[in-house]
Amino acid sequence: MATRVPPYALSSIGFLFASVFCSAALAQNGSGFKFNNLSVSPYVNLEYEYDSNVDYDKEEYSDSILRVTPGVDLTYTGNDWGLSGNAWYSYDKYLDYNELDGNRYGESLRFYRESAKGWRLMLGQKYLKDNQNDSIIDGGRGLWREREETEWSGALAYELSEKTEVTLSGMFSDLSYANDGDMYSDLYGWQEWSVGLEVAHRLTEKSNLLLNGSYQEYESDGAKGISSESTGYTLMGGFGSRATERITYRALTGVSWFDYAEGDQMQGWTYSLDANWIINRKVAASISGSSYFQPSESEMNQAMQVYALSAGLTYRSTRKLSTRFDVAYRREESEYATTDDGALTDDRYSLRVRSDYQLMRYVTVYGGLEYEDQFSNNSDNEFDRYRASLGLSFRY
Repeated sequence: MATRVPPYALSSIGFLFASVFCSAALAQNGSGFKFNNLSVSPYVNLEYEYDSNVDYDKEEYSDSILRVTPGVDLTYTGNDWGLSGNAWYSYDKYLDYNELDGNRYGESLRFYRESAKGWRLMLGQKYLKDNQNDSIIDGGRGLWREREETEWSGALAYELSEKTEVTLSGMFSDLSYANDGDMYSDLYGWQEWSVGLEVAHRLTEKSNLLLNGSYQEYESDGAKGISSESTGYTLMGGFGSRATERITYRALTGVSWFDYAEGDQMQGWTYSLDANWIINRKVAASISGSSYFQPSESEMNQAMQVYALSAGLTYRSTRKLSTRFDVAYRREESEYATTDDGALTDDRYSLRVRSDYQLMRYVTVYGGLEYEDQFSNNSDNEFDRYRASLGLSFRY
């Protein structure tokens, strides 16, 4: 599932590199076909899911879903460079509401290169066509609607000295929704361009002082009678980890300015948090969060500020059995910068637990429960929902 990354987080090149190295480690542990330095790991997931509220509405309509998802992961490791990618397709069959049947698919590709001269390069690209919920636990927006997402990103880091490193980053993304006025209210996407600059200065052998600035431009689909163009600026400072074996973290806070539709400027507190902790051989924990302004996806001609926070705990009780607990919170405050209406505030909570058990070398059985609850000062936006899933994963 794709997630929206705030523009200033693009300069977190250390976490981007870590994701590539994790993919490489998986391949080196025996997954997939090996062709010299290339590993290819195909898989097929077969899943049953029960959804208590398929329309995300106060009037709950439940259904059962049958899902098949084939895909492939690949990793290539060269001298001072590497490549990782993924492609997948999924078909959802609803047993009662056949009009919700749909195809979903996506792909992603990441490339990194390092140099002995002190520079590192990361390039990324991904595409998603989906009709399922964009889970806030996985870093998404929590919305459900057929949509297409495209993203291109890059980051270049250079060591100015033994203690100082500079990272320049950039991103372009395009989000568009398929709307049907006879069935649902419209949602609004946008195109976004952003650049960022971060300076990391070594404080100790295990910690850095971080200073980060970014600039964003939006062209919103949800604009009538006003300008569709918006701009934003963010300045933050904080701390990040260096060469630690068990703990990695980035914690920054600061201020953000947002000029929506070339109108009045909005200003607010912002933050970015990412941390991972390998507690012992069986237990690992993670936490992430961010705050930012953006055009509203649900209200025409509006902007909103988002506050998001999520945490997870993984427990590997045996070599074959692992369990994951996740909790997430997201708050959206619509600013109503271009109308006299009162501000709209939505608060969403989500809890999820999932267990995976390896039946045999290439077969894993998994099951999970997830609960969502949304509160709002507009009662039409309130709902709750739970899902239960059971599946088999075949992976070579």
